[in-house]
Amino acid sequence: MYDEQLPAGQDDGDLARLLAATGPRHQPSTQAAAEVRAVVEAEWRDTVTARQQRRQFTGWAAAAGVAVAAVAVWMARPLYLPESGTVASLARVVGDVQMDAGDGHWTPLAAGSVVKAGTVIRTGSTGRAALTVKHGVELRLDSATQLAFNDESDANLSQGAVYVDSGPDAGAPAADFQLETPVGSVRHLGTQYEARLADGGLRVGIREGRVEISGARGRVLGSAGEVLTVSDGGMTRSRLAPTAADWKWVNGVTPPFSIEGRSVDEFLSWAGRETGRKVVYSSPVAERQARNVTLRGTVEELEPDQAVAAVLSTTSLRPVVEDEQITIDVAAR
Repeated sequence: MYDEQLPAGQDDGDLARLLAATGPRHQPSTQAAAEVRAVVEAEWRDTVTARQQRRQFTGWAAAAGVAVAAVAVWMARPLYLPESGTVASLARVVGDVQMDAGDGHWTPLAAGSVVKAGTVIRTGSTGRAALTVKHGVELRLDSATQLAFNDESDANLSQGAVYVDSGPDAGAPAADFQLETPVGSVRHLGTQYEARLADGGLRVGIREGRVEISGARGRVLGSAGEVLTVSDGGMTRSRLAPTAADWKWVNGVTPPFSIEGRSVDEFLSWAGRETGRKVVYSSPVAERQARNVTLRGTVEELEPDQAVAAVLSTTSLRPVVEDEQITIDVAAR
């Protein structure tokens, strides 16, 4: 505290008379005070809101950056998204066969290797491979072939040839499998067929059953004994015997067939489908023996014709192999 000194010549009486002459301090009306208060409050709210928006924008900007990065990753993904489950396995490998699991590195494959969705398989100039797809369809890849698995029911053929076998049970519904190519897609209707890309076109040979080919020109059906060639010039049909030389390469990569505990008749049925030949018994005695004789051992890595000769040499039956059929006789004593 301090004592305020009045100007010279003035005393407390002079100050009192001055205040009395001035009168009380003017007070604003209640309405005016409310209006001023409202203006100040609105200004305060605007300031707070602006600060919140700046903080919120920063948060949204960060979130948007993450979203953009996520979209960029999605755009850069493969056309198919690999699944974690196995879709096929290698039943047999001949020569150079490699796999790219999506990382750009090619690794050699051996029999027993598993294949997952998104995997690309390629065979070298002398390589071939036989695969068993998860649902039972068998595939064989010729030399200089490249095949990508989208999933267990869909694959992309970009070069070479694939042989598709949906199984011998004609009474059972065939497992679904579609082969996509640059020319069109091929879907089997219970069959054995070969799809081959060559000279800018697609050639589909049908050994057994039927196939459906869908492309830019529509849909066409083919049956056993036909070969359909699809190209920019249109589609043509011609004949192709189930024992034609075109099928020879398939026998060079036959998946292992276990004869242990099988009858001779079961074995011959397998050999007949593998070679496109019909099995004929020369007599009821020969057929009865074929049904009653149980086999032991293995024919792994033998081609079907070689396997027939090797197996029947251990029995009392004799095969006569002809172009269209295998005739089974009882060996002379």
